[in-house]
Formats: sequence, structure tokens, C-alpha cells
Amino acid sequence: MRIALFAPLAALLLAPAAASADAPLRGDAERGGKLFRMECSTCHGADGAGSAYWQHATAGKNLASVPDLRDSAFLAQRSDADLRKAIRRGMGKNGWIPGHTFAGALSSLETWDVVQWLRDGSLTVSQFFPDAAKFTAKDFVIDQWGAERLAEQLHLQLGQKELEVVVLTVYRGQRSADQNVQLVPWKPVELDLLKASDRMGFLSFQEMEVPGGERVRVGLSFGTDGKLQRAVVTHPDAAKKAEYEKALAAFVGQGQKGASEYKAPRGLKNGDAWAKALTRAAAISAEGITMYEKAERSRTAFDR
Repeated sequence: MRIALFAPLAALLLAPAAASADAPLRGDAERGGKLFRMECSTCHGADGAGSAYWQHATAGKNLASVPDLRDSAFLAQRSDADLRKAIRRGMGKNGWIPGHTFAGALSSLETWDVVQWLRDGSLTVSQFFPDAAKFTAKDFVIDQWGAERLAEQLHLQLGQKELEVVVLTVYRGQRSADQNVQLVPWKPVELDLLKASDRMGFLSFQEMEVPGGERVRVGLSFGTDGKLQRAVVTHPDAAKKAEYEKALAAFVGQGQKGASEYKAPRGLKNGDAWAKALTRAAAISAEGITMYEKAERSRTAFDR
């Protein structure tokens, strides 16, 4: 077993490249999962969400923290080539991590297997916006006014981690069937090429505590009017995934610009609990979108 070799792979990524970069091979996700659990789980955890081992081993050291490799927002900002480069070369934002070079430990095919396993466990922009051509992604921290607004209007008290939200803004355009939706870097020269009239909506990935107490990952897409368009759950149990998505689908069409309270549709089992859970997740997303709109107004203030 080559446990000691595999320090966190995605934490070491270079600045995200365009997510449209295609891998030359499609790996075997099942085999990739086995390789990941055998080689990577000590630091990344069996599911990729991170382990306490790496946090303890790097405490007080100038090393990257373990990223959540089950975070669809994180993976959306990395191409397959980025992931492969991190595995095989171990080069990242903080330089080379000794021992994190897998070019000789994993074959090229095995590397693509791991990449495919990561991809198969994540949600993609095209699942929510099939006609999308481009998207931007930006990390925001809900400001004091947003947190106070949620507390006053919806009686939500957020922890520090919940204040951090990644907003994906999606644009229509031309894209062939064999192309991925392109990530546009958050740089003025690149952002200036995007048209507000092509904006389709927003996407946010959240954790939600569903009725019964289970915490699940969910992707929420919103139109430019703030209304919920779709909710997709990631879950290893297909039956539970379908059950949860069916409940959330009952709320599609609710919402508005800014955070708002979702109402349980008549006849929905555990409707009030679902409404409460979705209100929290959607409110965090809505405040993140508000932060995006503030940043966009500031960026284009002198364009008028």
C-alpha cells in the first residue's frame, strides 16, 4: 500500500484552468474508486471529503488544507487535466509537496480512473442548464448585512462556514455536443466578453439536513428572477436520491430575488420540514447571488 505518497491531490492544483479541457481518455470510475480508497483515503477520507489525519499532520505547517473533493463547485472549477496534473506531478498553488508525485506510482490509465471516479460523484453545470455554453465561479462570504437580513427576515443563524458560498453564473451561447461548458476565469478582460443578456441563471451547491436528520449534498439552480428551477441530490442510494429529489421538485417555481421563505406544497409528506431545510439552503444561495450582483455592479460601475 502506498499510503504515505498521497498527500491531498486537489489542494495542490494550479490555478484552475478552463473546465472545458477534455481528457483524452474516459476512466473506469469503479476501479478509480477502489484505487482512491486504497491510496488516497488516509488524507482525503474514503469518500474524498477529507480526513482528520491530514489536518493533524499539517497543523502549524505551511501546507495546503485538504479540499473537499466531493464539493461539486470545487470540481467544476478544475478540468480533468488539472486533476491529472495534481495527481501525477504534485504541483500546486503552494509549490511541490514532497512525495506527491504519482507519475511512477499510478499508471496513466489508473490516473484517469481516479479522475473519472471524482467526476462521477459530482454535479455539473449542464445537468442544470443543458443549453449553457459558459459559466463563471466565484467564492463569496456573505457580509454582515446579509447575515443580519437572514436573521431578521427568516430567523436564520449561520455559522462561519455557512457564510462562505460559491456562486456559479451561467451563460447561454454556442457549444457543440462534444464540448463541456466552459469556465470563464474571473478576470476583467475575460468577464467583459460576457453579455448580461446571455445570463441564464445561477447555480449553488449546498449541504442540507433533510427530514430524518440525514445531511445530503444538493445542487440548486435559480433563474435570473430568483425562482428555484431545479434541485439535484448526490446520494449513493438511488432510491433515497429519487425520494429526496421528488420532494424538492415540489418547490420548483418558488423563490424570488433575495432570500425568501419556501412554503410546503399541500400533500407533501414532511412538507414543513422540507420547506425549512430548503429555505435555509436557498437563502444562503440567494445571499451569495446578492454578493455576486454587488461585485458585478462594482466591476462595471464605470462602463455606463
